[in-house]
Formats: sequence, structure tokens, C-alpha cells
Amino acid sequence: MHRVVVRVCTWGALWLSLCAVGAHGGSSYRSGLRLVDGGYEGLIVGISDALPQEHCNQVLHGLKSLLTEFSQKLWKATGERVSLRDVTVNLPDSWQTDVLTCSLLSPLTRTSVMRRPQILVSGPHPVFGSQPWVQQSQGCGKMGDFIQLGADLLRGTSSDGHNHTARLLLSEWVKFRWGIFDERGYKGDPLYPEEFRDPVTGELRPNQCHQTSTDLPFCAAADHVPEAPTKHNAQCTGRAAWNVISQSADFNDRKKSNSSTTALFPSIKFVQSGPPRIIIAAENTAVMNLQKRWEFIRKAVRRVIVYDVPDGAHVGFVVFNSVATATAPSSKMEEFTDVRQRIGSSVPRNPSHIPESHKCLLCALQEALRALDADSSGTTGATVILITTGSGTTPQNEIDEMIRLANMNYVRVEIILYPSIGNQAVDSSKSDLQRLASATDGTVFTVMDEGVGNDSKMSMMIGLMDSLLAAIRRTAKKSSLLVHSKTYPGGYNSIVRGKFSLDDSLSKATRFSVFYYDLNHVGNTIQLTTPSGKVMASINMQEEDGDANVIFVTIPSAERGEWQYQVENRADSHQGLHIQVTAVESNTRQTSLRVWTSQSNTDDNSTELSMPVIIYADIKDSRMPVLKAKVEAKLQRLGTNATGSRYEPIFLDLYDNGFGDPDVTNGDGVYSRYLPIAYLEGLPGQFEMTVSADDNNGLAVMPVSNHLSRYTIIPSLEEEPCCGSNIHYSQVKSLMPFQRSEVYGVLGIKSSSTENDNIPPARILDLRTSVNISSYEVTLRWTAPGDDYDWGRAHHYEAVYASSWVQAKSYGGNKISGMPEPASVGTEQFVTIMIDRYDQIVYFSIYAVDEFGNRGGISNIGSVWIPHPPTTVLPLSIDDILNSAQGFSEPQDRGVTQPIRVAGFLFQDMSVIIGSVTGLVIVIVVIILVCFIHLMHKKRRQQKREAEKRVESNPNIIIKSNSNLVIDQEDSHDSADSAIKDIDTLVGDGRPLSPNLTWTASKLLHEHENRLSTPNIAQIETADSNVKYQSLQGPFPDVTLTGSYPSSQTSSQAPSTIQSDPPAYQPQYTGTEYPSSGPYSYSHGYSQEHLASYSSQQGLLSLQPTMSSEMYQQEIADIYQREPLSHVSYGHEVPNYVGEMTGYVHTVQPPPMYAAYSENVPRTPGTSRSKVPPPVAPKPPRATCNTIVASISATALEPKRRNVTQV
Repeated sequence: MHRVVVRVCTWGALWLSLCAVGAHGGSSYRSGLRLVDGGYEGLIVGISDALPQEHCNQVLHGLKSLLTEFSQKLWKATGERVSLRDVTVNLPDSWQTDVLTCSLLSPLTRTSVMRRPQILVSGPHPVFGSQPWVQQSQGCGKMGDFIQLGADLLRGTSSDGHNHTARLLLSEWVKFRWGIFDERGYKGDPLYPEEFRDPVTGELRPNQCHQTSTDLPFCAAADHVPEAPTKHNAQCTGRAAWNVISQSADFNDRKKSNSSTTALFPSIKFVQSGPPRIIIAAENTAVMNLQKRWEFIRKAVRRVIVYDVPDGAHVGFVVFNSVATATAPSSKMEEFTDVRQRIGSSVPRNPSHIPESHKCLLCALQEALRALDADSSGTTGATVILITTGSGTTPQNEIDEMIRLANMNYVRVEIILYPSIGNQAVDSSKSDLQRLASATDGTVFTVMDEGVGNDSKMSMMIGLMDSLLAAIRRTAKKSSLLVHSKTYPGGYNSIVRGKFSLDDSLSKATRFSVFYYDLNHVGNTIQLTTPSGKVMASINMQEEDGDANVIFVTIPSAERGEWQYQVENRADSHQGLHIQVTAVESNTRQTSLRVWTSQSNTDDNSTELSMPVIIYADIKDSRMPVLKAKVEAKLQRLGTNATGSRYEPIFLDLYDNGFGDPDVTNGDGVYSRYLPIAYLEGLPGQFEMTVSADDNNGLAVMPVSNHLSRYTIIPSLEEEPCCGSNIHYSQVKSLMPFQRSEVYGVLGIKSSSTENDNIPPARILDLRTSVNISSYEVTLRWTAPGDDYDWGRAHHYEAVYASSWVQAKSYGGNKISGMPEPASVGTEQFVTIMIDRYDQIVYFSIYAVDEFGNRGGISNIGSVWIPHPPTTVLPLSIDDILNSAQGFSEPQDRGVTQPIRVAGFLFQDMSVIIGSVTGLVIVIVVIILVCFIHLMHKKRRQQKREAEKRVESNPNIIIKSNSNLVIDQEDSHDSADSAIKDIDTLVGDGRPLSPNLTWTASKLLHEHENRLSTPNIAQIETADSNVKYQSLQGPFPDVTLTGSYPSSQTSSQAPSTIQSDPPAYQPQYTGTEYPSSGPYSYSHGYSQEHLASYSSQQGLLSLQPTMSSEMYQQEIADIYQREPLSHVSYGHEVPNYVGEMTGYVHTVQPPPMYAAYSENVPRTPGTSRSKVPPPVAPKPPRATCNTIVASISATALEPKRRNVTQV
């Protein structure tokens, strides 16, 4: 949209011409502010449209008081040199000035303000609140971008409040006008800390200016401390603020006189923006008959007038050659009239045959002024757009007269060089036009001639359209905004695809346009896909305008988000299709992209190496900075190469990183980069620069204001000051997908024959130093600057340390060896060194050197205080390590971070070592546990196999365990011994009864009787005279009887002696044949068995042959020998005598351990026994059952053997 011609600047062997930065240049839009006889004129104060009208009277009254007080303080601060003379206040368009809430004493002038305001009154800022603050995008001694302050400061009514606000405004004015920076530190800032070591005393002191005078908003020369780590000292290499101010153009120019003896009271003029007024004047000499030049003028003018100029604007058209003629008077554009069509069709069909050398530019301007005078709105604030080739010679007196007429009528002159022929930069005639545009705060755009035989390429018409639209948007903000623009070359006969984004800052109505050279170049397919995936068949929505070579689709309520499109491209190989998406900015929210360079368009002399070209792009969303956006500049060399093809474009990313050179502050929304002169091909030549910005795939964010609008009477309680190297926002929010594109202009470059590289690396302005008090090592950190300013990779670094700041600044002192090799631009690097200078301040400086020996500028000076090591080495504690680490803070958003050394090790290395050791210990413990579990499992298996072998070797063994324990044959117990447990049993008096103790027979019998005697059994009489028994007090010893008994099984049916435990106590068996007097019912799952007599030929084996078990066997036998038998037979329970028990074997699976027990089982009446035999294991069912044939006397006389095992 903005095309710019270039001015000449010296790069040693390179000459760069930056044609008319115009309103986008470093000081172009500020050129209206000038110092005349000790008074500033042309100061513009703008009031934001977002402020409500009910605050009008309070804001305007406060603004008058503030500007008057500010002029007085400015006079004192500058040593009675300058003050304010006049100020223009631009009111919002939405304010009604004829009501009581906004009454003015003098009539209000409605006009178009030609320049951007230097001071903006708006709502609170997310960080600065309502306090004044300045945006500084350039370095020391360069003017800032603007000053912003909150309207709340103007609503106070007390003089003290206005006095304090004037002091705050003055402190920001010296930064804005004269390019000085803050002289204080900030909390948590890695570059500009709150405290520093005093160079004289060595003690810590606050990092701020200590001065006696309260009138100065900066440190006086006598109070300035160059060693202080402040932003001003870093940017201005330690120079005092007044030294920088006195060398500015305001005070260094001896031609400027000052006859004032007192401070001026500023004259304040209130204006309100009126409708934009535009006159387009096009050259129609014979040169326009070539190719399609004049036809493209007709189509481009029609396009912008019919489709892009907003409603309410006044537009006229003038043609000129040797004379000038108004073909269309200035007329108001209205929506429902044919005025747009009439003005758009007023361009003559053919140009004249008058030679180009006879053209009269002065005539064109005079005719344009007459057309504006005929309009009721007048000329003030109007814009005249001159379309001319720029060739030929224009007399100097004619240019001077044009400048006089434009300034007298307050008219801005925009110049479009169409077509610009050749690859040279700018000739003398173009330089004169550049001077005209600069003097009127205008811009020079350039459209290169790209003809093919008798034809002209469509790119010429698109370039002319973009230039006209950019010039109109400078005056008419509500004109169409170029959202998306892309060129698709022809010759492929294919479907081209693309995408564009629409966000809330755009109005709902959107126009999708396809520009063509010939209508047949556009196929039948034009398809749009909404962000929600809906495909729009646009065949019924397409409109054609052959007078502008465009097919467009108007989307009345376009969905927000990312759109996709498909267009059939049938263009010829030397032409193409151009697709553009335009929309109008929303009234409630605006996302703006502004582009400029560091070159000023006011100086005609050549620049030097100290003034390279820096590209800047400022992205704002409702005046809030857009962070983490993707900003890219495209440099396209105009013309064609030897093969007739276009040159390949060069793309460069712009960054908001705050490295200091070139980007001054991180987080301000200003993205910058040096122009890569050494990397441009095809020199000499002209390069068109286009800057585009988007949401960076959803990463872009904007700050959210957390400051409430409040009525401030005396804002004496200042918030924490901000900001140093970074602007930190407490709250941010993501932005919807957006796209913005700005065509800046053409950069003309021509180089000499020399091949030597004389472009140095950029300055290192983020040098940080830190010291490790445990190892007395000093670490230096910085960001790699590049080879040619911020491009490429430097050759090597040179760094020094010195005992004084002056030595370090002049690269004196001791050189530091072992510096790392320079990395790519933006990479953070560090080096750690040992220094034996204790109890003193040591200063450091560093610079980069390229392969040709060009040295970068001096870095900011870093300093550290190294305490003397103790005479006795004390053990290092954890607290010492942690305390020493507190002095190291990693910078935020400063590229690739590097580790920090502590006690000779890096923090990251220490963490890796600790983590590795911890992990190794955990692995070893896990391995040990796995091995231990494996060995135990293996041991249990071995024991199990050994037990199985013992059992197989003696089939008379029955393994018995506690009745509550079920032995799993595979892995519950691997040996017979493991199934035997010592369970303490309490005797009557509470003492434990252990089977491993040796007890006398009488004592054991006594304890056994206490447990099994009748008083321990509660007898309950029931209605049917049956007796029920409650549980005995347990637990009881579990008795296992082993022996050899006759078996009817064959050898093939080998008995299994390892089975699950049967019940510990015998359940009660009920029946008429075998009544029972025991407390438990016998399990019905066990069949009746008859035990055979004991055979002495078979051996007995005890699982636990202890003395106590033998005594227990004998005493139990004695009990049953003395106990008289009742007349009841216990065939289903146990024999009356121990000796009657026979061995048993079984081959079937035993039933469940406990059979179901019924509470009301009928019992046969019988005599209760006073003694209950000890519980023994129930016998599993046998395959065959033998009848017991043995007499009591015979069995009583046989020797008895029993293995008693208690578990």
C-alpha cells in the first residue's frame, strides 16, 4: 500500500537511496513539530475515540491547565531556552461539541489533521496505567514515536494534580524529543537492576539519579554516574543526558535564535476531523500512450473511487500536461447516488500528444487548489495526489513555489512515480519531487515499468492501485483495508488455492476480488470455503466490472476465522491473476500495521556508516501492542533478469526481542531489523518492500488492561516504575487469526566497484555479569549480534576486563582469552573466567569482529564485585550454594538460555549429576529387590521339592497345619516345615501355652482339663430337649496322628499324603445310630470309616518330634485309659482309645473344610460326657471300608505311638 522512493545515503562502498519515507519515515510524521524562536510549533494532541463524550469538559479543561504548566517547567528544565508556542487539539469525530457536556468558548474548526499526534490522550495502559509514557523505537539521540497519557490525569481539578502531571509529562518529553532514556534501575531486570556498587565507596546504592535540583527531569551533568547500569548509559555509552540534549538540532543549530525572556503561554486550538478531501491529478502527456500505461491509470482510478473511497469523502480529478484541467469537480461520495460512477468515469479515454518535457507540475497543483476552493469545505487538511513519470527536469523555483502554495493552504502532496523506468535509483528530478513531498508531509510511491512488447504487465496496474489506496488511506481512515494480496503467475492452466483470515477488527462486509488482464484468463471456478467448512457456490454472487478488470464477490456477513479459496487460472505465461481481499476497519476495534525506516526524509545530505537503515513495523490492536506475532518483510527487486524472469524475492523476519540493537525494548509491539544491504542481489537496483504480519499460528497475544478508570485528583502515589529491557504484562489474551499487509515502497540501491566489506557487526547491548562467591568465577552472558549488523555470523569476539569504567569503555585493561566462537544471530552465549581481583569492582566490555576486521560498537559495560576469599577454607553448605545462586537470574525472552555455574559446576550439570546418581541408586535397589525375590522364590521351590522327595520316600506322612490355613500344593508352602507355625495359646491365667516348651504331664493335663471341661460349655435347653453347645474357648492344639495302617488300595493307587487341611475340630454328627455328645457336628462330606488295628511292622514319623509332644502323647493316652466309656459308640468321630486309631489313605479330593452347620439340628437324647477327647483331623473317605474288629482289652494292652504336632 505504501510505496516509497528512496534518498541517498552513504555506506562506504554502498549508496542507499530511500525515497520519501513520508509519513512512515523515522521523523516524517513528526516533521510538523518545529522550534521557532524558542517556542515549539505544530504540536498535535489527539484524543482517543474510545473516551466517552461526558468527559469532554473535564478533559479539555485539564488539558489546558496541563499544557500551560508543562510549558513553564520545560522553560526551567532547559535553562530558559524553549517552551510551547501553539498546540492543536484534535477532538474525536463522535463528540458533539454543541452540547453542554462539551461546550467550547471559541468556534470549532473542522479540518483533516495531516499529521499523527505527538501526544495521545486515551484510556489506561495495561502496565503504565494513566501515567504518561513514551514509545521509543530508535536509539540514543533519536526522537520517540509518541507520548501517551491517561485521561484520568486530566480530570483532576486541583492545581497540585496538574503540577504533578506536568512533571511526569516533562520526564517523558525529554525522551520523546531528544532521545534520552531512563536513568534508573528496575526490580528484577537482568540488565538494569535496582541497586549497583558505588564506584567510589564500593557500597550498594539505589540505581537512580541523586540530584539536588527538582526542576530537571534528568540527571544533571554533575550528578551523572556513567558507571550506573541504566538504559541511558547503555544506549548513549555513558554520556550525560544534557550532553545528548545539547547536541540535538534544537540547541546545536546556531541559526536558531531565541528572543523570548520568559516562558510562553501556549495558544491552544481545538479542531475536529472533517470529511477527507482528495484531488487526483494525473499526467497525460505523450509518454502515457505507450503500452497500457494510460489504460491502467483509468482502471486504477475507477477502482479506488468506485469501491474504496469511503462515504462522505470529497473527491475530484484533474489531468495535466502543459496545462491542467479539472475533468471532475470535488464531489461528495454518497452511497445511493451515481456520483462514484461519474467521477470514476471522468478520466479521458486517451492521453494527449504533448511531449513529456512540456509538462507543468505547478499547473497541476494550482488547478487542484482551485477545485478544493470551489468546495465548501475548503483546502485545509486536503490531499493532492500527483501521478507523474518523474522524468525530465523541473525548475527549482517551480518546486519552491509548489512547496509555498501547499504549506500556505495546509495541503499534503502525495506523489506516485508511474511508471518509473530503468534500474537506477533516483535522478535529480525525482529528488526534487522527494523534497516537495517531504516539505508537505507527503509520501513518494513508485511503480516500476514492466512492459512486454506493446503490452504492460498486470503487476503495473496492481501497483498503481495499491499506491492510490495507500495514499487515500493516509487521509481517509475508513477506506478499504488490504487484508490479503497474492499474485498467481499464468501459463499453468490450473486451480490456484489460498487462504486469508478475518478477525473482529474488520467490518462484516468483505470483498473478494480477482483482477485479470483478460476476462478469458479467469476460469469458471471461484469457490470460497468458510472457517466452519461450508463451501460457498459463488456463481450467483460474482460481479464483473470490465472498466476495472475485476471479478469480485461481496460477502455481506463474513464469518470470522480462516477462509480458503480456489480459482481457476487460465492466464498467459507473461501475465497472471491477482487476488485481493479488502474490508473496512471496525468502529470498536482496530488492528493496525505501520511501517517506517530509520532514515529521515527531511535531510538531503548523504548519511554515513553510523546511520544504517533499520526497518520498523508497529502492530497495535486497539492501541495495545501485539506480541509474539510473525512479522516478515519482503524485498522484491523490480524489473527482470537476463532470462526475462522476475528476481527471486528476499524475505527477512523482524523481531521484538529487546536486544538493544536495533530493537530497543522487548514487548512494546515494535518489530525491527537492519536492511541487509550485503545480502541483496542485482545491485544496483530498486527493491520494493512489503511488510506483512499475522497471528503466528495462534501464538500472538495482546495485553489486557487491569487498571480501572479512576478519578485521580493528585496521582502522587506512583505505581512501581516500568520498564527497562522488557515490558512485563500481568495478563494477556490470545488473538483471533489475522493478516495485515503494508506495501512500504521502493528502496533504490547502487554500489561502487569495491568489494571490501565495511559493514560492522551490531552492538552487544545485553551484556550481563555474575559472580559465583563459592568458586570466585565470573560469568559473562550476551546475545550473538551478527556479522553485518544483525545479519550473518561474526568471526570472533574480543572482551576485556579492567579496574575502571573508562578503561573498559576504551577496550583497555586485560584481554579475556578463550572466548567462544560467535553463534547465529539471537543465540545467547556465555563464558566463565577466573579473576583474582578481590574486594573491588571489575568492569567488562565486549564487541564482535567480522572477517574483514570491522569491529562492532562498544557494548554496555558490565561490572561485578568479587569478595576476598576466606583465609580458612570452610566446608560448603547447601545454604551457601543456594544463597550464591540467588544472584543469578536468567533473562526472559532473550533467545537461547545457557546454564549457570555454581561452585565450578553448572546448575544444569549438577542437576544432571544428582538426577543420575539418584536414578542409579533406584535402579540398584530395584535390582537387589528383584534378585532377593527371585532367590526367595527359588529357595521356596527347592524346599518344596525336598519336602516332596521326603514324602515320596515315606508314604506314611500326613502334613498337617493349622485349621485356618489352606496349603496350596504348588506354591503356598514349599516344605513341610514351613507349614508348621508356633501359635501361642493362652492358658487359664493368661500365660501363653507354647508347644515348644517342656511341661510336666500333670501340668499339661491340668491345662487341658481347664479348656475342655464342662463348665467351658454352655448347655442350652430347647423345647425338644435337644442340647446345643456353644463354641469352646480356643484355639486348641492341632493333633496329627500318623502311622502305618493296612490299605486295600493297590500299589498303582499310590496315596497322596499332602492334602488341604481338614477342619481343626470335629463337626457334630447327628443321627440315631451314632449319637454324639461333642460340641461340633461332623461334616456330612466325610464317609464312615472303620479303623484297622495297629501294625507294629510299620514305622511312625513325627513331623516335630519334641519332648513336649512325647509327654503330651503319653498324658493324652493316660486320660483316655482312665476315662470310662459310655454306652454310646463314636464310630464317626474318634476311637475311645488312642491305640485304636489306624492309619488311613485316600485318593479322592477332600470335601470343603467346613460343612454347613445348622443351628437347630435334632439331636438324640443321651448322657453328656464330662470329658471331650482332643480334636483330631476327620478322615477322608476311602475307596473301601474295613470293619473294625478289635476288643477293648486287646487294644488297650498294645503299645501306643502318637505324633503330636501343634501349629
